[in-house]
Amino acid sequence: MEQEVVTTRTRNVDAAVSELCGKLKKNPGSYQAVIFFAAIDYDFPLLSQKIKEKFPESEVIGASTAGEFSDQGFTEGSIILTTMSDSSTRVKGVFIDQGSKYPILYKSDIEDALKACGIRINDSSSHKDAFALEFTNAVFNAEETILSNFYAIIKNDKFRLAGATAGYTGNTPKSYVSYNGRTTQDGAVMLFVKTKCAFDIRQEDIFNPTGKQVFVTESDTMRRVISTINGRAATTVYAEQLGVSESQAAQQTFENPFGRFVNGSLHIAALASFTPDKKITTFARVTPNTTLHLMHIGDAMEKADETCAGIKEAIPRPKFTIMMTCITRTMYFARSNMQKDIISKYRNTFPTFCGFSCYGEQIDRIHCNQTLVTLVMGD
Repeated sequence: MEQEVVTTRTRNVDAAVSELCGKLKKNPGSYQAVIFFAAIDYDFPLLSQKIKEKFPESEVIGASTAGEFSDQGFTEGSIILTTMSDSSTRVKGVFIDQGSKYPILYKSDIEDALKACGIRINDSSSHKDAFALEFTNAVFNAEETILSNFYAIIKNDKFRLAGATAGYTGNTPKSYVSYNGRTTQDGAVMLFVKTKCAFDIRQEDIFNPTGKQVFVTESDTMRRVISTINGRAATTVYAEQLGVSESQAAQQTFENPFGRFVNGSLHIAALASFTPDKKITTFARVTPNTTLHLMHIGDAMEKADETCAGIKEAIPRPKFTIMMTCITRTMYFARSNMQKDIISKYRNTFPTFCGFSCYGEQIDRIHCNQTLVTLVMGD
């Protein structure tokens, strides 16, 4: 397995694509897959088309970002393009449009893409040499729907998936994902990979349980709104658990999110906002009659060390690395002057790597927030 990572901050799309391609070592036909991350202020549909034109024989997927990063550090307003080349690896992508309403319409497309990779449906061993990389649009709250639809098709709960919600910056809530030049603002793109290479997919969570628990008595799952906790106004109970006023609680949401037990593990559901009628909106679904754990931020550098050590133990010689981190983590690293130290740890672990700041992370069947999801391939 070989990975190349190239970047540009050139604003003109044609010039940017030419610059990116000029930095690559191989001819365009050498790459099984091309993956790109781009700031939202680029003309994303045009960029997607131009990149596909340069790689007509490759599977090309992309996502808009809330920031990008590579061995050059955390950036904004750039394009990162990375490639995958390995003669023993087969890849095939699939495009899902109108994902918040009709993801089932793409059932046959998903089945065809899996088949093209040699991945069998309803095969209890399909996860041993295959996985999926997935990007979903923000804004439409479709992540859980798209994941549920996929696992209903693959029929193997052990099949691994690493994914992220495409990001954006600025005040306009829009994001893009792309497959082979096609783009959507309400859907997803998936890249299926069948390989003889070792691979590792994992999640880093920098939060720890405080020991405090609350019970969701009323919530709107689809709209991601918690109305009452412990039978009372959600905002009031959250503030009481923190020991602060309701106005002060709004400043505590990043460092003190909720954790939900899903499939036996705690996963973060970030708090998005407090409404005037004291409801809490979240970035992931929370069902009624659910126990939530109040979390508190831990030592991010220590967690990064644990993540890197765990990956190196699983993949002693990493060759391909993509990392998807929540935008709130990126902002926290910036406020805490940790960005250079975090990148330094990644440099010491991975010969090549790249990633982007996203609006949510997907690992296997689960959509969550404020975490890091890594995909690493080796020999």
